[in-house]
Amino acid sequence: MKGFFLLPNQASPMHELLEVWTEKKGLMFIALSAIIYIVVLVLFNQVHWVVAGISIRPAAALPVVFGILWGPAAAWGLGIGNIAGDISGSWSPMSIFGFLINFLYPYLSYLLWHRLMKGHDTSADSYSLSFFLLVTVVITLVCMILLAASGTIFFARPFESKFISYFGNNILWTMTVGTVIFWLVLDKAVRKGFVYGREWDRRKTIAET
Repeated sequence: MKGFFLLPNQASPMHELLEVWTEKKGLMFIALSAIIYIVVLVLFNQVHWVVAGISIRPAAALPVVFGILWGPAAAWGLGIGNIAGDISGSWSPMSIFGFLINFLYPYLSYLLWHRLMKGHDTSADSYSLSFFLLVTVVITLVCMILLAASGTIFFARPFESKFISYFGNNILWTMTVGTVIFWLVLDKAVRKGFVYGREWDRRKTIAET
């Protein structure tokens, strides 16, 4: 698995995740992703949409999209944004695990999507979209299992009902609204350099050779 996510002679993910704090562009995307996430979370925390006992969170449309575009910056931004959003109205001990999951969710999406897209041009076409949907299903499933399991292990929350709630909400928003956002912004973001992460740097290097 490590060989799949890391290329030969490539620095470890931990190094990339720490290095983002030393770069002006990285700090900009941490702040931008955090602010957008906080605004959406706080706005809908005040509304409290609940359908069939499931809390509706439109912010769930953002992690995979932001992760693919901004990699390590999105991981920090969404993790911080989730903490700030929870403080605004839904803080609980589970918010600690919420930070961890919101950190992993975009970063794993970034790593997996770029590995699947290896050797292919980055553009808003059926190829990139199909891998976006695949990444959405795989990473959402993994992260929501981890989140539900954390609640069960540490707080005796029912695993099945929490997993269904978490997974259903995130997969719905990401595969609908998230897909539309991804389709609309990908080409413009790439063309204007509005992307961040070593995976994007590597793509740029290959394209220029």
